[in-house]
Formats: sequence, structure tokens, C-alpha cells
Amino acid sequence: MNLKIFLAIVLLFGIVDKFNAAERRKRAIENLLNRLGSTRNQSLGDYIDFSEFLGLDYGDRNPPLRKSYDFIVVGAGPAGCAVANSLSKNPDITVLLLELGKSEIPLAQDVPATFLTQSSTDYNFGYVTNRQTGGCLGLIDQRCGWHHGRGLGGSTLINSMIYSRGNWRDFDAWNASGNPGWSWKEVLPYFIKAEDANIRDFEGNGFHGTGGYLAVENSGDSTPLAPTMVEAAQQFGLPYIDYNSGNQLGTSFTQYNTKRGLRWSAARALLNPIRHRKNLHVLTKAWVTKILIDESSNTAYGVEYTRNKKRFRVRAKREVVLSAGAFGSAKLLMLSGVGPEDHLKSLGIQVFKNLPVGESLYEHPGVIGPVFVVNRPVDNTFNIDSIINLQNSAAYLVGRGLFTSPYTESLTFVKTPFSPYPDREYPDVELIQVGLQAGDDLSPSPRNFFRLNDTILNDYFRALYDVRAFMFLPLLMHSRTKGSMTLKSQNPFAHPVFNYNYFEDERDLEALVYGIKTAIAITKQQPFQELGVELYQKKLPGCEAFVFNTDHYWRCYTRVVTTTFYHYIATCKMGPESDPTSVVDARLRMHGMKNLRVVDAGIIPRPPSAHLVAIAYMIGDKGADMIKEDNGIW
Repeated sequence: MNLKIFLAIVLLFGIVDKFNAAERRKRAIENLLNRLGSTRNQSLGDYIDFSEFLGLDYGDRNPPLRKSYDFIVVGAGPAGCAVANSLSKNPDITVLLLELGKSEIPLAQDVPATFLTQSSTDYNFGYVTNRQTGGCLGLIDQRCGWHHGRGLGGSTLINSMIYSRGNWRDFDAWNASGNPGWSWKEVLPYFIKAEDANIRDFEGNGFHGTGGYLAVENSGDSTPLAPTMVEAAQQFGLPYIDYNSGNQLGTSFTQYNTKRGLRWSAARALLNPIRHRKNLHVLTKAWVTKILIDESSNTAYGVEYTRNKKRFRVRAKREVVLSAGAFGSAKLLMLSGVGPEDHLKSLGIQVFKNLPVGESLYEHPGVIGPVFVVNRPVDNTFNIDSIINLQNSAAYLVGRGLFTSPYTESLTFVKTPFSPYPDREYPDVELIQVGLQAGDDLSPSPRNFFRLNDTILNDYFRALYDVRAFMFLPLLMHSRTKGSMTLKSQNPFAHPVFNYNYFEDERDLEALVYGIKTAIAITKQQPFQELGVELYQKKLPGCEAFVFNTDHYWRCYTRVVTTTFYHYIATCKMGPESDPTSVVDARLRMHGMKNLRVVDAGIIPRPPSAHLVAIAYMIGDKGADMIKEDNGIW
């Protein structure tokens, strides 16, 4: 699928590039816009800056490296990019950003509709869970895929671009648990300042900003199912809300990190605009293997990394900042001798500091479905192949059409009786309404993304390939299930070992079942009924023994087609030193260590009501301010 869209867009660029004269090119573009329904003379530049499409350039890929820098930032995900950008604003401060992946490929990764394909690329670490017994039962080898991005931009290169900050109660709880400075009131300005928002209905409500580095918008196009869902949820009793205003109980159209239909990655937002800064060196394909620590003072003074099969060392005059994500930062700490003493000793690793690195691990479990059939014509979109054509490719170039949407079209937040928090206004399940269903793409993408086994994929989902259908992805925000991660060996290139068992706490399962039943109830409202929407009646393979549409059936369904949302946290948990489960303090400094911080989603202390990328940007911006304050380098 990705290849077809890529070729269609490249073809269109090729057609335009054949016009050598500027005036002829201008007329060709204007004609294209007119055919797409433009109402005035416009140039393509009114919609998209070509440098945003093709001008990605993060500076010298092989900069003349120094022997030392003021700061070394490890990892170029959203938090790492934010830290590198912020620190390097001071021209007297030198910053080295090390990323083990590569830069993104323009066009190939920019199209939101192709996000499923990105998990099949080398921009994904390709992690999988341990073999499961209570969930993921219908997936390949009974293992859920734990996608984790690598490259300049991190997981913003492969995610579904949903922008969701979380609930004000999340952050006030962080603050109350011994992390001063992290209340909603204190983090909200960072969210607002980062934004360049272009959203419907809520721009003037005081919770959104303009002119920031982070594009936030509604999709340029969606299926008719999105407004139907929002209307039906309101009829069900859920208010129409801005879920990024701090309160979430309700329904709304999805807000994305896209700009006029273009994936807005962290590198595009934060590195490309500053590519000419001489004091910032960005080095790709640089795999950091060890933090250099002075044993006598427990002080980090640099890192060791490999690149082009050679080993290098570089010193940090002020701090080493880890922003390699919940897995990468924890893994590097343990490889460097900072972590659980018994575990490190068992692998022959010298221990510098005994800390519970990796001993906490939470994520957001979910389920692929329920699935619904649409019996009356609502649009011309029946499957992915049917939308791949030159017209849609042309529309994409001006930020319109079906390619601008990853099809996760609306979000609805509900409160279940199984929530760990009694507050009735604090929802614990998010219903993601998807405009298509997992069988609408015949490429390997759905199989690789969801890891559905062939029986489930072919007999259940792809049986609907020529039928207009859609599905939900219920997400459990406040999971009780706690896992851990450890090292496999001293080999820095080996994947970590995950110890996580889905639904070991039955209340997690029951909450998702409640979410499924809520989705079914919403589809029974008039707006959906006018479209002839019906619950897909075929039984899921593996659940044939249960009476269809009962709680027992949906429990089985959830265990069989479990999914995940890339939301891994708490491996480097933030908390006071008196908390035996914490790794960093409220200023993100490593307990008992000097000149070493973790600034990424791994510090989040408990499962938030959010898709993590929004919080990761905020952590990066706030963490950078803390670093500057503590080093006196404004």
C-alpha cells in the first residue's frame, strides 16, 4: 500500500516538474487546484511549503565532531529533539544529539493513511512481548507487537499521529505523589506554547496555541462515519468536548500532529528549522552502548558509541541526557551499571548505583474491534486499494483527501465501573473510532502491525474486504497490570527481555469489555441506524464456544485480538528518593548520580489518560528548562 501511494505522489511531482518555466508550472498547479474545487487562484505554496515535503535536511550528516560537548543528548525522539533544540538556542552552548537510527524519507513516510506500513520498516525496533497466556491469543506466536520508533523523530515516524495530552487529574496526581512542578497548571503552558493549532470549534477556548513548533489539526478529510460517531455519542449522553482541555469525559474529532495532511514528526518540527546551528551536531546511526561514569564520584562524564563499525568516546562537560525512550534509556542505564544490583551482577556488569531501573513497566492494552457493517451507501471508500488513485494523490498535495487521515477519526472517553479511581468525571477507557477495518488492506501491513495470525486475519477481518465496514479500537488508559524489563545479556545490541502479562488483573479485561459494550450501545443510536449500521455477526475464531454478544464472548474476544498503542512508561519512574520504586527525582536527575538525567516518557510514574507523544514533547521542553536553570545557562 505504501509503495502504491508513494509512486502515485512521485508521479504527480514528476508531471509538475516537467514544466520548466515558472509561469507554466504556476498555471499547471492552478489548474490542478481548480479541478480539486479551489474557489480562487492559489499556488500550491498556499497549502504546503515544498521544503516541508522535500527539503528535510538536518545539517551535516558527518559533522566535524568535538572531543567534548557541554551536553550530550542520547535519542532523537520527541523529548530528545525538544531538549537538543532548546539547549542549543544559546550559541555558547555545544550540544551533541546521538541517534542510532537514520533520518526520515520524505514522501515515503509523510502520508498519514500509510501509518500501518511504518511498523514494517527499519524505523521500528520490532519488539514483541513475551509469549502470553491471558491475551494476544490470536496473534502470531501469542505475542503482541510492541512497536517502538527509531530514527530522527523516534516513534513520531511510525505512530498514528494522535495528539492527546491527558487529564488534569493525571498531572495533579504526579505532583501530589512527591513531584513538585508537574501539576496540570504548571505543565499546561508547555503544551500551549508548543502548539501551532488548526482545529475546529475549540481554538479560542484558551487551551491551544499558535506559532509553536508542533502542528496540531483535525484531518483534512474523514469518512462520514466520524461525524456520525460524534453525533451518536452525544445522543448516548456524552458531551462534545475538547479532550485536550484537561477534562475528557465525552466525544470529539481526533486532533493529529499533522500539517495540512503531512505527518509532522519531531525531527521535522524541531531539527529541520535549526539545521544551520553550528553549536548543535546531530549524528545518525550512532548507537550509544555505555554511559561513562566516574566510580569515585558517581558522575557521568560522557558516552561510548559505535558508528560504521568503529567505537568512539565523547565527553560531556556538563550533563548526559538520556532521551532514548522508556526502553532505550532503561537499557542503556543497566548496561552502564545503573539498575537492580542483583540483576546486573548476574550478568557480570559492574554496579555503580543500585536503582529499580526497569522494575516498573506499564502500557495501554486494547482490543481490535468490535467490527460493524454499514448496509447503506455512505461513501465510495470500501478498501484501501479502491482509494489509491491519481485523484486522491493530487488531493493529498493540497492537504485534502483520504490520504491525509490515518482513519482513527474520532475519540470518545467513557468511565467504567472497573476504574481504579472513584472520580466519576475521570474516564478510564478511550474508544477510537476507525473509518475502516483491519481487513481492508490486503498488503502485509495489517498482519505486521497487529500481528494477527492468518486464521484471524483471513477468516474474520478479510472476509469483509468487499463490504463497507469499520471498527473501534478500545484503549484502557488506567491499566493495573504492571510488568518489568531486564537485559538479556551484556550485548548492547540485543533486545531487552519483557516481563508483562496482559490481564493478570481481571479488572483490566472487564474495563475493556465494558468499553466494547459501550461502543455497541452508541452504534444503536439514530445517526448510526440511519446508515444501517449493524454489529458484525460472525464469531471470532477461538471464541466459537461462547454465545455471541455476551460478556463471556467479549472477554474471549479481548483475549484473542489484544493490541497495544506504543505507550510504554515508568521504566525510569519519577519520584522522591524516599519512593523505593523511583529512579529520577522531580527535576529528572538520577537518584544518587551526578550529571545524568532521563528526559523521556520512561519517567511517567503511572498510566496517563493520553497518547504519549504529547506528553513526551512536554517532558522534553520542561526538562530542558530544568537543565538550563540548574546549569545557569539561559
